[in-house]
Amino acid sequence: MLLRLGTRHFDLAERPVVIGILNRTRDSFSDRGAYYELDRLLTRAEQLVADGADVLEVGARPGGVGVAEVGPDEERDLAAETIAALRSRFDVPLAVDTTRAGVAEAAFAEGAVLGNDMSGCLDPAYLPTVAAADAAVVVTHIRRPPGVPDPDPVYADLLGEVSDRLTALAQAAQDAGIDGDRVIVDPGIDLGKSWRQSLQLLARLDDIVSLDCPVLVAVSNKIFLRRTLGLDGAPLDVATAAACALGASVGGHVIRVHDARIGRQAADLAYALAAARGRGT
Repeated sequence: MLLRLGTRHFDLAERPVVIGILNRTRDSFSDRGAYYELDRLLTRAEQLVADGADVLEVGARPGGVGVAEVGPDEERDLAAETIAALRSRFDVPLAVDTTRAGVAEAAFAEGAVLGNDMSGCLDPAYLPTVAAADAAVVVTHIRRPPGVPDPDPVYADLLGEVSDRLTALAQAAQDAGIDGDRVIVDPGIDLGKSWRQSLQLLARLDDIVSLDCPVLVAVSNKIFLRRTLGLDGAPLDVATAAACALGASVGGHVIRVHDARIGRQAADLAYALAAARGRGT
């Protein structure tokens, strides 16, 4: 399975792709605005690349439920400025984490080659914008729009409903003109799922893999880890590493993390174990 990001081609059968997260926000749940200042963000980007990130992803939107809305102009300007600064300093593919087609368009104009849309493509212009830029896209399963509370999600068939929606989104992306090797699917762990449902999705990720698209493993510092392990306020780095390794071991191809060292080592170990298992048969 191949993934094309700009001029780069990644053979996902040989090595997982690690995306390092950069939050250009004042209120991110993970870093509380620690990298809002551009100089600090660039220093953080250097560390992510040194630790093995293949891709740098910029998010300039709010951090979650209850956070004040960031307007489209502010988000566009922050994302574009950050992508331009990263492009001048790093020779890695760049991504933008946004649900707005206008923000994605501005980021693509500055050199981004991947749009990560956690909304499930609510903006009808999003996929055509990606196609026009010859960029790649992450399409995500989510029940309600981002930022809308969904405290008690109920599914008649969790795996079936998630798989069906992702199949439809991947097809919509290809219908919009985005080649199949530029479409990544995200089951949306913690997005419109209880912690038990998120745990089930991770455990059954191989069912999502059967869609024949690269699968995003986005488990870094997620709430389901805290709830599963009863870690009230404790760091989640060890749990994140374990979840990344599990995801990669059952077919997750793209690992999205706040700490690239964790994602790189966990995913590479999972791939190495899979190769050793194959050599032993």
